[in-house]
Amino acid sequence: MAKQAGYIKLEGTMGDLSFYKNRDGKFIARRKGGVSKKRILTDPKYQRTRENLAEFAAAASSAKFLKNAFREIEIKSNGGKLHNRLYSLAMKVVKSDPVSVRGERKFELGDMTMLRGFEFSEKATLENVLKIQPEKAEDEGSFTVTIPQIVPTTNLVYSDGTEFYRFSLIRAAVDFAQKTYKSETIGIEPLPINSLPTPAVSLTLPKPGIAGETYFFALALEFFLDVNETRYDSRDVSQNPAVILAVS
Repeated sequence: MAKQAGYIKLEGTMGDLSFYKNRDGKFIARRKGGVSKKRILTDPKYQRTRENLAEFAAAASSAKFLKNAFREIEIKSNGGKLHNRLYSLAMKVVKSDPVSVRGERKFELGDMTMLRGFEFSEKATLENVLKIQPEKAEDEGSFTVTIPQIVPTTNLVYSDGTEFYRFSLIRAAVDFAQKTYKSETIGIEPLPINSLPTPAVSLTLPKPGIAGETYFFALALEFFLDVNETRYDSRDVSQNPAVILAVS
C-alpha cells in the first residue's frame, strides 16, 4: 500500500492498481489482490474461514426469516437498524447451539430465549414510551399480556398532534428447519389520548403446539392521527415501540 503524492489525486482503478480515499481523507494506492473464492472454499488453511462463513449465513438467514414473520411490526416499528441488530443477536443464538460442531451450528438448536426483550426500534423502546410495566402470564396453551390502567397523557410519551393509540399482541409461529412461518394479531380499537383513566387491557393468543414451531410473542404500541374522525397511522416508525415478550 502506498500514499499518492502530487497535486492530482486519483480514485478508481488503473491496470492492477486501485486508487481510493480512506477514512482519514488520505489518497491511497494499492495493488489488486486478495484470496480467490475457489481457494477459500477448498484450501485447508481456510477451514476456520469456511466455518465462520457458514454460521454467518445461518444467522443472516434466520434473522431475515424472523423479520419477515414479524413483517407487520417491521413496517411500523423500525429505527433503521433492525436487520443488523437482529442479525447480531441471531449470531449469538447460533453460537449457543450446544450439540452441533463448529461451522454447522444452527439457529433453531440454539437458545432462542435470547430474543426475549428484543426491541424492534432502538429509538422508541417500550419502557421509554409506556411509563407503566405490562404484566405477563404464560402457560402451556397460551400467552397473555396485561397493560394496567393508565392515564394516556401521563403514562404515554407521544409526538405533538398524535391523538389516538393502540396496543396489539402479535404471535409469530416459525419453523426454522422447514422455513415456514405464520402470524396472528389481536389488538384493541384505537383509544383517545386524554387525561381520563383507561381500564386495564388484556390480550391473549394461543400456542397451537405444532411440532417444529417456535412461538414468539411481541407487544406493539402504535400511535394515530385523527382527521375528520378518521384514524391515520402516524407513519413515524421511530415513535412506535414493539418488543418480544416471550419465546416458547
